[in-house]
Amino acid sequence: MTTPDDSSTSGTPTAADTVAPAAAHREPRVASVTGALRRGWWVIVLLVAVGAVGAAVFTLLSADTYGASASVYVGQTTDANGNVISGLTSNVRAAGQLLESDALLQEVADEVGGGMTAARLRRETSLDTPSQTVRTTSSIVNFVVITVTDADPQLAADAANGLADALLARISPTSAKRASLLQAQEAEIQEALDSSRARSRQAEKALDALPGGGTDAAVAAAPYLAVVQAAATEQQTLLAALQKLQLMLQVSETTEQPRLIHEAAVPDEPTHDALALNVAAGALAGLVVGIVVAFVRARPRASTG
Repeated sequence: MTTPDDSSTSGTPTAADTVAPAAAHREPRVASVTGALRRGWWVIVLLVAVGAVGAAVFTLLSADTYGASASVYVGQTTDANGNVISGLTSNVRAAGQLLESDALLQEVADEVGGGMTAARLRRETSLDTPSQTVRTTSSIVNFVVITVTDADPQLAADAANGLADALLARISPTSAKRASLLQAQEAEIQEALDSSRARSRQAEKALDALPGGGTDAAVAAAPYLAVVQAAATEQQTLLAALQKLQLMLQVSETTEQPRLIHEAAVPDEPTHDALALNVAAGALAGLVVGIVVAFVRARPRASTG
């Protein structure tokens, strides 16, 4: 017969027996890591300083670069009633893909000249699609800001404007064709309206020429009165259609059609915005290398101990 104390002396391990070795195994490992960092702190600080200073020196000694920006409104597609709908030509992401295509970059590089290549233009070009926030909801605005950064300020401006023109040349035909169709319809309705008004005026002149009074006069005036009444009804319908078309045409010209909002000017001052970013990147690289070196230096001591 066994007593309650016999379980502590039996061969069966308890939960406390299994947790204690694991905790004891982790403690030396954590201690070795903190010890390595504590002993090599000066190496880490030194390499962080070297990385930051090196990045700053490299940035300041590198050739000045100039940034030129052009802004393009890509338009907004609408349906027959003027309601906003999604469309490929008015999609800023599609415009960004188009600006990054090899064919367009090569076309602009050939046009700009000055030793510009498609690969170089790709490296020097950055795209931005601004967004607006309304009641905590962020939505992309149909604008694309094209920025080209180059050592030659004139080349940067020419490249930015060349990219903007090439983008407009590719996305404008759709809205231009729609505007052309609307203008043709407007001309047709206006011509029909003018013809109806002319018939109405002729009928009114004929009525004025008829002798007044009598049954014969009323019978003679009946056809002309019918023409005037029919023309009035027709004119109301045509006027409503014309006003709707004119509104659609105005929306097409002001909202749908892409246009150049801001032309890139030749910059007169170099850009130094990358200095802080480069220093931070150099310091981060020095921190990572410093930690690695600290562990490498501490490893022989840990093995001999």
